[in-house]
Amino acid sequence: MKKIITVSLVALATTAGFLLNNQPTQAHNRPYYTRPLNYCYPTTEWLVDEDPAYHPQAYADGYRQGKNSAKKRQAYKPRTAGGEFGRGFDDGYYGREFAGQKHIVANILKPYTTTQCGYF
Repeated sequence: MKKIITVSLVALATTAGFLLNNQPTQAHNRPYYTRPLNYCYPTTEWLVDEDPAYHPQAYADGYRQGKNSAKKRQAYKPRTAGGEFGRGFDDGYYGREFAGQKHIVANILKPYTTTQCGYF
């Protein structure tokens, strides 16, 4: 009888210990030092504002495309770029003499600030 009581008390104490001392588990139990650190810092980038109508070869490109359109007998459609390109296209399409580029507008570099992030 003494053995049954002793075994019962040990079983009861063990069961109570397991039920009361359980700790919640984590899905990813990685050590802290292996996690990457995210670091963000400002940086200056440059935007090149290109005007399609005024690049250095705009007139020549338009003239060539106008001549090709006229040669293929395509219907005239004014070009949306306008400027030197549109002038060259009109001259080439209608068979006028090559007049060359009149105006050259340089590309504009515009700075802007953005945030760049990396893992370290």
